[in-house]
Amino acid sequence: MWIWLGGSILILLLLLVLLSILFSKITFHLKAKKENKDETILLDVTLLFGLITFHYRIPAIGLRNLQEGLWVEKESSDNLIEKHTSAGEQEINKEILDRWAEEFRELVQATAGLKAWLKRTLRRVDFRSLEWSTNVALDDAAHTATLAGALWAVKTTLVGWLSYHISLLQRPKLFVVPVFGSPPSFATELTCVAEMRLVHALYAGLVLVTRVLRIKGGVRKWLDIVFKKQ
Repeated sequence: MWIWLGGSILILLLLLVLLSILFSKITFHLKAKKENKDETILLDVTLLFGLITFHYRIPAIGLRNLQEGLWVEKESSDNLIEKHTSAGEQEINKEILDRWAEEFRELVQATAGLKAWLKRTLRRVDFRSLEWSTNVALDDAAHTATLAGALWAVKTTLVGWLSYHISLLQRPKLFVVPVFGSPPSFATELTCVAEMRLVHALYAGLVLVTRVLRIKGGVRKWLDIVFKKQ
């Protein structure tokens, strides 16, 4: 009797631990900042109550010329098995953008309802906070005011469009500050905190796999594109 009781308690505890893991949250913390020629993009991802973390950092973005496009310096680290850090530089030009667009079209063709899957998955992500502030200054005060108004229109339009595709738990905080009587300058900072339950992420992955399997050759196409990027 005591063995059955102890076994039942152990199974119950294991179920509770499993449920707590499945319903734990994956947290995304994004911070992007640009001030004149300096920029920084940070992305921190934590899951399993902070036991697993991923850190991505883009400390610099530059424009070589119109033909060669942008260069992006990037760093990443994680603590999966042992702390791992990598760094490098990547070029983004028209050829690479065209290749990405073509690969996305191929993935759409290799997956049954990929766009619908993306929309449903985004609805499972809860955006707990979204703040976006911008300071702008031009030589002429009238031009500064006009630019500030245009930036405000762009921000409200973009956030309004996003609100139809994502779940915003709090009203976004948007700021556009025209700076008069100062040299031309531009500074903007975006911070965002989003969460998704692990069980929803696992379910979305399972649904994606089934959608890929429904298309003949879909798995091979996904593997070709994913491993080609390694």
